[in-house]
Amino acid sequence: MNINWELTIAGISAIFAGFSVAFSLYSFFSFKKLNKKILEQQIEINNLLIIKENEIYSEQNKAELRAYKTGSKSNYQLIVTNSGKATAENVNLEILIDSQYLGSFWNIHEIFPMDILSGHSGKISYSRGMDFPSKFKIRLTWDDQFKVGNSKDIEIVS
Repeated sequence: MNINWELTIAGISAIFAGFSVAFSLYSFFSFKKLNKKILEQQIEINNLLIIKENEIYSEQNKAELRAYKTGSKSNYQLIVTNSGKATAENVNLEILIDSQYLGSFWNIHEIFPMDILSGHSGKISYSRGMDFPSKFKIRLTWDDQFKVGNSKDIEIVS
């Protein structure tokens, strides 16, 4: 029995070639599937970055106003503070109290409207008699780089 070595080597080579082609096809489609997942993740990451950048942009352009009172006995100050990152422009203060008590607030129309820089405050003084309400509301309106016509009502407890 004679073994035809040329035919045997050719057969073994064909088998190795078949395995190589099969492995190449498997690698190609596996990489294509993996590449698709990576591209989907990259798109999701890009969308999240865009959302984050928009939040940072809007936060940088917003003013955030707070108000509180200080003082004791009958002399108080109403302090309006900008805790946002942008300048609050054209800030107006409206006291929402019975008209008989509006005279207790000094120079309100000379001070407001005003601009309040980030981290700064504006204040007005007021006196409080025995019949003065224990709490009242104020309305702040202002403009900033993000929006024109912002408004906020705050309750002040004295």
